[in-house]
Amino acid sequence: MAKLEKLLDEASRVENEYKEGISYKKQMGFLDKWAEYERMRSGDQWPRITERTKNLPRPVFNIIRRIENHKVASVMNENIKMVFSASEITDEESPEYQAADLFTRYADTTWELVKQQELNEEALESASNVGTGIWHYYYDTSKKGGNTLKYDGMICGEVIDPVNFFPGNPQNRNVQQQPYIIITYRDLVENVRKQAKDNGVSNEIANMIKPDSEVTDQAYDMAQQELTTGNKVTVLTKYWKENGTVHFMKVASGIVVKPKTNTNMKLYPLAVMQWERRKQSIFGIGDTEGLIPNQKAINFLMAMQLLSAQQTGWPKLIIDKTLVHQQITNTPGEVINVNSQTGSVGNAIQYLTPPSMPSHVPNLVEAFLSYTKDSAGANENALGEQNTSQLNASAIMLLQKAAGVPLESIKRRFYQAMEDIGNIWAEMWKVYYNTDRMITVKDDDGEEQSEIFNGSQHRDLEMRLKIDIGPSSSYSETLMMTSLDKLFDAGHITLDQYLMFVPKNVIPFKDRLLKSIEEQREMAAIQQEQQFEQLLAQLPPEEQQAFMMASPEQQQLIKQQILGQQTPQGQPMAM
Repeated sequence: MAKLEKLLDEASRVENEYKEGISYKKQMGFLDKWAEYERMRSGDQWPRITERTKNLPRPVFNIIRRIENHKVASVMNENIKMVFSASEITDEESPEYQAADLFTRYADTTWELVKQQELNEEALESASNVGTGIWHYYYDTSKKGGNTLKYDGMICGEVIDPVNFFPGNPQNRNVQQQPYIIITYRDLVENVRKQAKDNGVSNEIANMIKPDSEVTDQAYDMAQQELTTGNKVTVLTKYWKENGTVHFMKVASGIVVKPKTNTNMKLYPLAVMQWERRKQSIFGIGDTEGLIPNQKAINFLMAMQLLSAQQTGWPKLIIDKTLVHQQITNTPGEVINVNSQTGSVGNAIQYLTPPSMPSHVPNLVEAFLSYTKDSAGANENALGEQNTSQLNASAIMLLQKAAGVPLESIKRRFYQAMEDIGNIWAEMWKVYYNTDRMITVKDDDGEEQSEIFNGSQHRDLEMRLKIDIGPSSSYSETLMMTSLDKLFDAGHITLDQYLMFVPKNVIPFKDRLLKSIEEQREMAAIQQEQQFEQLLAQLPPEEQQAFMMASPEQQQLIKQQILGQQTPQGQPMAM
């Protein structure tokens, strides 16, 4: 009984902390603002239709989504590589150096396994819109694998919406300094009950988990609309630190679903990025917040132009009912009967003349669009709208690089988040990957190979992590190919070197081509050796003896003289 009361007290404490977080967000107006930002980005940019506004044109020129999609793509436009190195170790043959190199290679594999590119895109879209991107990583024991070495569990990742993120100290931007962190999600009651039973909770207590309809705190319109037959409950996952290690527990409906558990990790498995920093807040500022007034003005001006076109092209009719008794329709060539005693029908039907649209309104719309893009760092060069047909790859890259300067601070915060994620992965490998398992990594040539990996063997190894950034855009690739072509044409690199460094997507069969060239070279060497032996056998015995007594360098020169070779080895072959 005492244990049950303790669990209920712990669950009550977590729920109270969650309610405090909800209260803070409501006081700051975050829930209402974030819901509005999501509606604006998705194109829902007009108020609800009323009886008085039902005939008003409602065009949407969604510059918010255009600008934010451009910025997200620009931030993700470089290849990211996590490079681990053992602290104070420079000997490449040392076990510590080899372990750090294995961590580096396995980071590339983990990047693919957790679908990190998709997570980054989702988190950056959230950050550009509402201001904050949040990554969460966990060890999923339900995932099993291995053929020669079986294993249970794998690192998985997800993106947490700021609505579902509740730090213990929202004024502190450093996620690792938080006293606690609560993340929430909605799940079916039967799933939560099963999870509780799997974690050792008795059937009686697990059945106390009841569905709730508390969706008003979910902020977004889509999250607030659930199936009427769906029995869902809000699950709270709380992380906190005790004695330097991270603990966690899960609570739902006032019941502990997952009792207090020590993760043996020192870092919270969460990384947070602010799109733009907000003073004294872990929640950042997105682009939508500053673009809404301009977006509404552009939509309104375009709506007024459409309304003017409607009223001018299809003006209202004035009909004298004493003269016209029939119903007027839009039928072309319709005959209208007029009952006039005087014979004059000029006043029977006439159009109202609406005022014309001022000539400066279209220019005002263009000015709004242009100034909005410029102020948001998304002008013509950045968006790719500039006419670049007469420019080479270098000039295009310079234009886009200059236009992307305002994004550099956002990129730096993104790269810092990637570094935080790499450190989380390394710690999870050291803690959870505590048995031998076969992993797939790539060697220096990009070929896959299998290695035995046990992260816990390196638990005490201190490592540093550096994020290497490389170009990935098509213009960067074109520039790289241009540089390779120039080096090859000038004779500074051989054909082998050219094929070695050319991207695989440019020459997909380059490995087979390199192998074929090597086979041809070996065959030519064998033929030359046979030819030389035949020529050497034709020489006088004293000259053959002199050749055998000569040094290897002299023998090579004699071979070249006899075979008539004038092209030294390594000379570039003509393509």
